[in-house]
Amino acid sequence: MWNPRGWVKKRNNAMNPTWILRCAVAASLAAGCSSASPSATDAGPSTDVVADAARADGSADAAADGSADAPAVIDASGPFTLAPGEVAEVPWNAGTAALRVATSVGTERYVLVLASTQLDAVGDPVAYTVSASAAVGSPRPTVVSGCSLDAARWRAMTLPAETAPTGTAPAMGTERSFDVPTGAGTSERITARVIAVGERSVVWADTTAAHPATLDPAFVTSFVGTFDQTIVPRERTEFGTESDIDHDGRIALLFTPLTNRTAVAFFQQCDLQRVAGCRASNGAEVLYLTPPNVIRPPYNTVNAMNEILAHELGHLIHFGRKVLRNHLPGWDDNAYMIEGFGALAQDVIGFQAGNLYVTQAGLDQIDSLSLADIVVDRGAYDATRDGTLRGGAYLFVRWLYDRGGGDVANADGSVTNRGGPAFVRTLIDDVDTVAGALPTVSGAAMPDVAMDFFTTLAVSNRDEDHGVAPVNGCFAYLPVAHDPVTMDPRGADVFATFHGMQMHGPATQPVGSADGMLRPGGVEFLSLDATAGQPEVAVTVTVDPGVAPRLRIGRIR
Repeated sequence: MWNPRGWVKKRNNAMNPTWILRCAVAASLAAGCSSASPSATDAGPSTDVVADAARADGSADAAADGSADAPAVIDASGPFTLAPGEVAEVPWNAGTAALRVATSVGTERYVLVLASTQLDAVGDPVAYTVSASAAVGSPRPTVVSGCSLDAARWRAMTLPAETAPTGTAPAMGTERSFDVPTGAGTSERITARVIAVGERSVVWADTTAAHPATLDPAFVTSFVGTFDQTIVPRERTEFGTESDIDHDGRIALLFTPLTNRTAVAFFQQCDLQRVAGCRASNGAEVLYLTPPNVIRPPYNTVNAMNEILAHELGHLIHFGRKVLRNHLPGWDDNAYMIEGFGALAQDVIGFQAGNLYVTQAGLDQIDSLSLADIVVDRGAYDATRDGTLRGGAYLFVRWLYDRGGGDVANADGSVTNRGGPAFVRTLIDDVDTVAGALPTVSGAAMPDVAMDFFTTLAVSNRDEDHGVAPVNGCFAYLPVAHDPVTMDPRGADVFATFHGMQMHGPATQPVGSADGMLRPGGVEFLSLDATAGQPEVAVTVTVDPGVAPRLRIGRIR
């Protein structure tokens, strides 16, 4: 999220396996935000990634269900016709892809999705060329009617019942010592006192003379009630039950001004697992929080605190289920995969406000994003692209959640699984990392997953931008809905309006002025418009085949 001091720098030191997951508050978290809802439906994806489709350019008509009869005659030398909302895959030949598209109306608008599916390592950008011409007889594109991910399995899955932690909470006024990380591998021992005890939480306030925590009782009562009654129960439904290594049945919410030396809030693995590099461990489920009086407005509201708590509790549960339950020696998930799940927690738990800022950053700076930065295991934070990678990670994880089937938030505060919670729980609970488990549990190849995700960024919600929604539901985020309890938006919309701001989808370059650089594992979105009076438009793209390039074209108008 946005930080008053800029993007929060977070690092997994290769010489020190200790993870500290940190959260910074976005501007105007307390403000209400609105979002236009897409009209695209959650079409049931098939397991076919690309299907032949027929058109009026010499091939058979496509069926109403998106399938197609085998073409009787194909004029390989003629332009290809793409219907509004359709997406087609363009074949490659030795690093070159070319296509000719019929433009009988003269006002058609297309977006090209040029992606690298080299996802095994982060690398330097490679050059590509794009020209507005194509050789006669170029291989014909095929309309994409399927999806790499199938929601059927996850929608049919019943979430297992789990016993919630129970235990005796420390009494009001109890004091104990905590070792608080203060950055650069250092920590400081403080004394803290219990100032509130909830059903699922206990609030500790720093009483150290040099930096006592000041907390308004009404503020504490408000966020403790929300944490106990909404945040924890929903996170257990979405991600599973948290660990309880200190057997008190509660999450420790520790407020100290020292937290702000690192970030507004964070969770550290050393409290739950002592590994090499841990300077100290508090032996409890602890979330470190900055007292509101130390944070400048508007970052110090109850709403901001609730969003932070949802995010950091997501980290704590993720670690407990991935590492502790599987008895792993460490947390090998990529730092930004972890942040993607933390951002998803803000969204699905019902407190999405600051999350929208990183979403916009990811879209505006899409050419700085590589999916390899998210899926390569043990990947560290990148301070120069932190906001972009956080936003991209959220959009990726939210897309996985939607393709799993999503959920329904109910008026009583409960959440009903429609496949999304079952899918992400399976990924988190698997003994492998999330990225390692994804192709195994889904049966999908990662290049196909990557291409479907990038295509979604290109064409989802286009009906909100004077265009058309994608025909294939694989390429549309589920409609945004306002949470019946918090009234914040749940879901991703790449053209959302929020806090007086407007998203405009992923940054797109005209074909004629493309920057010509593609990150391995990254994507370039190129706009291609018809010209009045011209019967077709044509494009040829050339790039090093070593980056496993793929090209799709979507008609958005």
